[in-house]
Amino acid sequence: MLELDGVRSGYDGIEVLHGVDLAVEEGEIVALIGSNGAGKTTTMRTICGVLEPTAGRVAYRGEEIAGRAPHDVVERGIVQVPEDRDLFTGMTVLENLQLGAQTPGARENREANVEYAFELFPRLEERRDQRAGTMSGGEQQMLTIARALMGEPDLLILDEPSIGLAPHLVKEVFRVIEEIHADGLTVLMVEQNVKQTLRLADRGYVMENGEITMSATGEELLADERVVQAYLGV
Repeated sequence: MLELDGVRSGYDGIEVLHGVDLAVEEGEIVALIGSNGAGKTTTMRTICGVLEPTAGRVAYRGEEIAGRAPHDVVERGIVQVPEDRDLFTGMTVLENLQLGAQTPGARENREANVEYAFELFPRLEERRDQRAGTMSGGEQQMLTIARALMGEPDLLILDEPSIGLAPHLVKEVFRVIEEIHADGLTVLMVEQNVKQTLRLADRGYVMENGEITMSATGEELLADERVVQAYLGV
């Protein structure tokens, strides 16, 4: 479904990714883990068209997408939930959701997708007329994920979806990820909660200093002593 082959990318002439190879098969949950500054967010931005790679190939369903504008990537079925949420804080929950329906097909199904979002996140239905900027951080994260789903993605990319959330809200976010995956959505996620992420993931990649250093099933990575020592605090 998604394939990165020898991807090099970065900012203002400074290379951050040094030949990244990564693949996501349809129907999988794939985790990308690593310490802060390892290049995980740069990888996500390169996939989504925010950054253009200086070398290598980014292919989606066999089609090269490197260098395409972000809205073109969205139209092909890839939607990202950014770490910074990037909501329209002066607009209501419902208005933010409606703006997530960017593609023609999603606009046609907008009302049904709003109802689906409210089923996933009942709290949002309670807040449907509330301005996004007045909600808690956890509620804003729910809205960010729900808005991304309004675009009817085939591949959802999550960048630190549980960062800064209380434990009970972290549990809620992972419940929703599991539920949307069960509904058929493919997921690529970067997440600081390594143990919970690898328990959920079919496969995972470990990134260090802009390179993939390990790849295996989520279960195998959880059992690997190097991962345990580096990321699980043991």
